[in-house]
Amino acid sequence: MMKKLLSVLTAACLAGAAAVPALASDAETFVFRVDASALQTSSDVNAAYQRLSNEATRYCRALGLTLDRDLTECRVDVVENVVEAVGDERLSALHRNTTEQLRLAAAR
Repeated sequence: MMKKLLSVLTAACLAGAAAVPALASDAETFVFRVDASALQTSSDVNAAYQRLSNEATRYCRALGLTLDRDLTECRVDVVENVVEAVGDERLSALHRNTTEQLRLAAAR
């Protein structure tokens, strides 16, 4: 049986024109791949989410974003779009929880 591979392509402009003013129309595309079988347990979902977050951070830095606020906004946008495209409920729940914790920390 072939393993189902989920692949998500997210346009570079997800961070928005304000965050990435010099974004070229042929900017690199963010690619994230995760084997659907890698989303079966909580620890696997956590590992996939951490990998996604790390890859999104590297991607946003490669866009030339230097301000922490812009990097965070870009990373959150990329992760949000990938999580939505993957459509796994456990991954979505982890993302909602993580995002809520970030918002609470930012509000302090």
